[in-house]
Amino acid sequence: MLATCQEKPVRLIQHLKQSLDPLHDSSPATCAHFAAWYRHAKVAQIRYVAFLTMALYLVYAAIELNVASDAHGLRLLLHGGVIPGLLLATGLMSFRPTLHRPMIAVLMTAPTFAVAVNLHFNYGHADFAHFAPELYLNLIWTFAISGLRLRQAMLTASISALIILAVTFTDSLQPGVQRLHLIWILASFSFGLLCAQVLEKAYKEIFLQHRDLALSASTDGLTGLWNRARIDQFFAGELARAQRYGTPFSLILMDIDHFKNVNDSHGHTVGDNVLRQFATLLRQNVRNVDKVGRLGGEEFLIVLPEADAQQARAAATLLQQRINAFVFDTVQHKSASFGVTQYDGDRSTQAMLDRVDRALYLAKANGRDRIEVL
Repeated sequence: MLATCQEKPVRLIQHLKQSLDPLHDSSPATCAHFAAWYRHAKVAQIRYVAFLTMALYLVYAAIELNVASDAHGLRLLLHGGVIPGLLLATGLMSFRPTLHRPMIAVLMTAPTFAVAVNLHFNYGHADFAHFAPELYLNLIWTFAISGLRLRQAMLTASISALIILAVTFTDSLQPGVQRLHLIWILASFSFGLLCAQVLEKAYKEIFLQHRDLALSASTDGLTGLWNRARIDQFFAGELARAQRYGTPFSLILMDIDHFKNVNDSHGHTVGDNVLRQFATLLRQNVRNVDKVGRLGGEEFLIVLPEADAQQARAAATLLQQRINAFVFDTVQHKSASFGVTQYDGDRSTQAMLDRVDRALYLAKANGRDRIEVL
């Protein structure tokens, strides 16, 4: 009973983390993939928000000259030059993928710099209330409009808020309307944070849905192996790499011996189980870099990067041994025939596929449960 009571808070915390962050339990590779995907998805927003904010700052700088009572030249330099320049640089860098990381760095710097400039010019003056809204808009802009990820926006907005509080906190505690300043900071920060959290969670859910859809479109529904279209893509990619760099690669074409008898004697349900078990054997007994796909029926293709014919034959021999030793559901023992070939300056995937198909035909013609290399 005690253990159950102790587990409830743990489960509650885990559920809360998962509800706030759909990627909470994901691998570092998945999180890195999401970061790249998110940055790509946000590029257009960052670009146009940067250009629009730059234009608004130019208008702001022009109006400020008629409103502010001092430092007109420096105000024009910073509000009409430096800050718009940072925003312009952000927008221009968005067009170059290689500059996206420094783009984010500039995007995180600009809001904090704008806060510091505002406080330097305006705090302590009688007309501070006229310029204070820029501070509140800055926090909301950082969270909900800029295009920064939640952690990036949180860091930037927190630094900005700390700068604001460090400068204005003492006076804001005095009786009077200045206390409202703290409420506006709290409101803009909390509303911005909430918007950023909800938006990023939505993006993570979309990312996971896209990933699942892409995976389902690339895998064979029965075996979970790559489907014909996807394995053909891997094959074509390896062929292009071999043609460009001269790197070796090989193919293994495998066919389950007398598989039709399984369906005829035991039914398609048993046949499907045999196919799934074959798929598991193939996945578990090839290298991580090897790609295994189901071409259709009981035929499977394995693409082996950086492997010559001798290495591919050794891989086929290992698979043959594992298959022959395995006890399948209902049918007990099955065998397979293998065709093996190595890239040999082929101009097309079809030429190489025809050769490995001939090797498989030889293996079947010579008695099955064999490996033939062409």
